[in-house]
This record gives sequence, C-alpha cells and structure tokens, in this order.
Amino acid sequence: MQKEVTKSTNDTWLVPAYNVSKEDESIILRIEMPGVDKDNLDITVENNQLFVTGHREEKAPEGAWLIRERRRGNYRRVFTLDDTTDPEAISAEIAHGVVTMRIGFKATAKPRKIEVKAH
Repeated sequence: MQKEVTKSTNDTWLVPAYNVSKEDESIILRIEMPGVDKDNLDITVENNQLFVTGHREEKAPEGAWLIRERRRGNYRRVFTLDDTTDPEAISAEIAHGVVTMRIGFKATAKPRKIEVKAH
C-alpha cells in the first residue's frame, strides 16, 4: 500500500498521522482523527484509491477565545492500494479518535500449501 499526498483547493485539510502494520491475512491501517465520530467519517474506494475523510465538529466557547492552539478543519488522507489488496475486503471502525481499518489481501496474493499425495 502506498501513500498519496493530497491537497484540497482551499488548503483547509488537516493531514492526520497514521500507522500501517500487517497481521495474519490483512493490513491494519490506524489513522488519528481526534474529534471525529462515526457520523462525520467517510471512507470510499475508487480506482484503487482509498479516501478517508473526517469532519470535526467544533463548538465555540460561550465567551471569546483567549488562546487557541488546536487546529480546526477537516481531515483527509488518500492511499493507493496495491495489486495484492482486495478493495472489497475492507472494514473500518472508529474509537477514541482513531480509525482502524482492516484491508484484506486478494486470494491470489495469499500463500497456500500444496498437498502432496503418495501413490
């Protein structure tokens, strides 16, 4: 799986940090999106591109901001899926601001043991 850099036309996208690991028969992709919940998360696959977009709702304080270091905006990350991954075998969940995705491999990419028969 390869990363692709993306920009929006108005440059308001925040690029979230992510980790990739491999477990058993899938790739595990974890993306940090603090402040995003299930209803504000959009994940799509198109032409071997995996698009992960999250919208963070921000509530204004009752008064005025005195210090504001936390960035606001939407998250977006785009990944290029390689030929060994199966776009139909992707699952996702979000908990505590981290999106966890499991991306399965195509059956042809999985090693298999050949049974040897004796005569």
